[in-house]
Amino acid sequence: MNEENINEIVEKVFQKAKSICSKKSKHALSKHIAESTFVSSRTIERLYDKYLDKKEGVGEQNEHTINVLCQYLGYDSYADYVKQNGLYTTISNVEAQKNDKSKVGKDDYRIWKVLAVVSLIVVVGLILGLSEKHKETLCMTWKTDHFEKVACVAGTNESIIPLDEVRLRNFRKVEVDLITDFFDETTQMPLIWYYKSGGKMEYYTAPGKHPINGKTLKEITEHMVDTYVPLHTYKKNSFVE
Repeated sequence: MNEENINEIVEKVFQKAKSICSKKSKHALSKHIAESTFVSSRTIERLYDKYLDKKEGVGEQNEHTINVLCQYLGYDSYADYVKQNGLYTTISNVEAQKNDKSKVGKDDYRIWKVLAVVSLIVVVGLILGLSEKHKETLCMTWKTDHFEKVACVAGTNESIIPLDEVRLRNFRKVEVDLITDFFDETTQMPLIWYYKSGGKMEYYTAPGKHPINGKTLKEITEHMVDTYVPLHTYKKNSFVE
């Protein structure tokens, strides 16, 4: 309820009481109004103190009391009084504070919502960025005796092929001698593959294509071991006792 409207209603109530009651004191007028409205005279006196004498510290009146005073003036209710007098209702200070808090709460919610969206965008961006960075290394190139991961960048002098994790881990060029394990002890399947060119032998730890010229490697045989594998290399552990 609007405080200005209530002030006006209280003034009109006491003006009406003065026109009817022979005694004009606050107590007499309050008693007359109380008898006509069934609102306690003490409540009426507090209204007088607050709105006519402008005393501080007087509490707010409840809606029922104001509706009864409007009925004393000939209206159905406070709403009817406002409507017939062309007044506008405004919210009370308490309601205003509640609405302000509610507004602040909504503003805070909007801010947190925006921050959450921004954070999500940043996280997704980082994930995509890392993914793109990862994609840059999804290739490999041959380095002397093994494959290494490299960025899939065109225009380099190196021969770059798509990354094969199994081949990256298992494919090596090795030196062999008579103590090398050429065959699996259980299955007798080959453990070494070779490439022969002009009488020169190269040995690898896995089947597939030659890392430089792309020719298919051949699996080792006992004949090739007997014919081409040296008795030892110049490593101490390669000598046969």
